[in-house]
Amino acid sequence: MEQEKPLGMRIGESAFCAGYLVFAFVAGCTLLASTPSAGAWAHTCGVMTLLLGCGDAFHLIPRILVNIRGANENPAMLRRRTFALGLGNLISSITMTLFYLLLFVGMWQMAHPGQGLVFSPLETSVFCALCVLVAVRIILCLFPQNRWFDGTGSQMWAIYRNAPFAIMGVITVLYLVGWYGEWLIASLVCASFACYLGVVLGARNNPMLGMLMIPKTVCYIWLVALLLARM
Repeated sequence: MEQEKPLGMRIGESAFCAGYLVFAFVAGCTLLASTPSAGAWAHTCGVMTLLLGCGDAFHLIPRILVNIRGANENPAMLRRRTFALGLGNLISSITMTLFYLLLFVGMWQMAHPGQGLVFSPLETSVFCALCVLVAVRIILCLFPQNRWFDGTGSQMWAIYRNAPFAIMGVITVLYLVGWYGEWLIASLVCASFACYLGVVLGARNNPMLGMLMIPKTVCYIWLVALLLARM
């Protein structure tokens, strides 16, 4: 049986998760509902925000339910919860990866208003590299060796599947700064990746590192808020 979290911690975690999901849904719908004068980038960013929020919902809603019911459950409930959390982590890993591909498109559209998606040779190369990394990451996530559903997971496969994701993060930070001068957004992306990788690589040995998911989520909220402000 898992050790029960203090009530205050369970309430705070659940409120934060629920608030984030509501924000992502409202922000995504707001961006999607923007007028054509806002630019095509707003619709792209709306799609990526909803994708991120919907993907995260698959693992945050089970966590909220655990906090409501408590962690000490009978074996059948525990198996169902472990499966739901594992499935949620798998889905959110995929949607979070697609988020950064759409971010590339959205930032390009913001910098080139009124143009179709006609990339320069260098931009095409970067976009293709991101597509390859996305495909590799998703394929690696789908391997059964990840052991998403047994509640333990594989540390080695966590490294395998996150290696292409980390490269995506480096590329994202470089083009945000080098092409668009988006230092704040690049800093948020860098911080979110650092928190995420800290959890992936260290939370198994030090569960307190799991708290890094909070500043990671704050980075996403801040990033989306910046996009909303540009409408």
